[in-house]
Amino acid sequence: MSSSPLRACLLALAALAACRGGSGAPDAGPAPAPGADAAAPVSSVAPAPAAAASAVAAASAAALDAGPAADAAAAPDASAAAPDAAAPDAAADAAVTAAAPDAGCKLRRGPLALSLRGPALLWAPDDAARADFRVIFNRDGVAQHVTPAFGALLGPLSPRQDSSRDAGTGSASPDAGAGSASPDVGAGSASRDAGAGSEEPARASWPACEVASGFVFCMDQGGTIRRTPLAGGAAPPLGAGRRGTSISAVSLPGGRTLLAFLSDRKTSEGAVTQAFAVLDDGPAVPLSAEGSGATFVALSPWKGGALAMYIDARSALTPVHARTLGLTAEGKLELGPDAVLFVGDAGESRMGGALARGADGPAYVLLPAAKDISSFGMAAIRIDDAPRDDMPAVWSLYPNGLSPAPIAATQGVTPIHVARVRPIAREPGARHALEIGQLDGEGRFQARCLAVEGKSFKHVAIEADRDGSLWVAYTTSAGTFVEQRAVGP
Repeated sequence: MSSSPLRACLLALAALAACRGGSGAPDAGPAPAPGADAAAPVSSVAPAPAAAASAVAAASAAALDAGPAADAAAAPDASAAAPDAAAPDAAADAAVTAAAPDAGCKLRRGPLALSLRGPALLWAPDDAARADFRVIFNRDGVAQHVTPAFGALLGPLSPRQDSSRDAGTGSASPDAGAGSASPDVGAGSASRDAGAGSEEPARASWPACEVASGFVFCMDQGGTIRRTPLAGGAAPPLGAGRRGTSISAVSLPGGRTLLAFLSDRKTSEGAVTQAFAVLDDGPAVPLSAEGSGATFVALSPWKGGALAMYIDARSALTPVHARTLGLTAEGKLELGPDAVLFVGDAGESRMGGALARGADGPAYVLLPAAKDISSFGMAAIRIDDAPRDDMPAVWSLYPNGLSPAPIAATQGVTPIHVARVRPIAREPGARHALEIGQLDGEGRFQARCLAVEGKSFKHVAIEADRDGSLWVAYTTSAGTFVEQRAVGP
């Protein structure tokens, strides 16, 4: 009888050890912010931003700590990347998941549900001021400008939200303003958009439009790309692209424009996709080699000209190319040498990436890809003066593979900020998170917050305003949302 207290203590210690080694109870989520009203209404917008991000990060860290035994018992994930994009080693990804989930990434306005669903372009009418951004949607080759109808700025902490909801479901948040968007408006004007509420949002076309030198470039559903003055006017066709694929446009000195796009061409080996460039309204000039099979193209202003990068996703490997573009003394387009920056593992037809550039210094190609047979993440490939072959990549690993893996980055501001979608855990079928971070001077990704959690994301966009806060747009199966976030130290 005297041994009963000792036996009880031993049993309690054993149970505690088992909990620490096993899965344990679910995370109850973050505590309310100091001074928060427990009875405050929960926003009806589905995204679970910074206030719920602590739970997201905790779940992710717990999954990574589960070890390889969890991977061995897990069934293959049909919705994730190919088998060669399996979960990475937990220790290698610790730097990503250990970051404070909402440090330096506080929600200021939004999330605001928009009345259109699809890829969105964030655009500031005054590029020098970069104060407030509009959202531009592609309506079958016609740009529809929308001004987000935000309410007042939020306090230093975002409102507590229901983390059980999926990103992109429900109606607009209370600060979204009143009313919904007016019918389709022409280029150059903007409707005040407070979202479509509970109604099904109208679908925008793929890809997103691009703006450069006072023109907006949009592809219609047949693949024709048109250049329309922002003030309105004629929209002559510039090229025939592959429908639904990426386009990119930048301004060149003298108010000239450069457009890049993908187009199918018939060769002796069959139909292949090439990257092309168009200066103003001139002829299309091949960027990629014939038969390369390009899947993505992006441009960035670069040293008085432009920098182009394009991805060639083949069945066995994924070369990433880059080259400079400039103007000759006669004002004609001049292409620099084609460099194979990086060769990754096998890609797939939807593989994309991002081209990031600071105010000064290097540019980076960001590629979500398989690092090897057992790991997947974001490769950052640096470009200094001119693109060179076989550049090293700085990797930031994800908990698991993802295909497609939307990603976007800022251009022309320092530091470079990145918005990327990744799984929150290594288990098959894990939910996804929109993660915001920045690149350091060596191209290493430093996580700032897990902004939104959901089942899936289809497109992301990010821009920085003159005050350094971030504007983020993202599309889910339920809608497109925009929000503004403050970036702290």
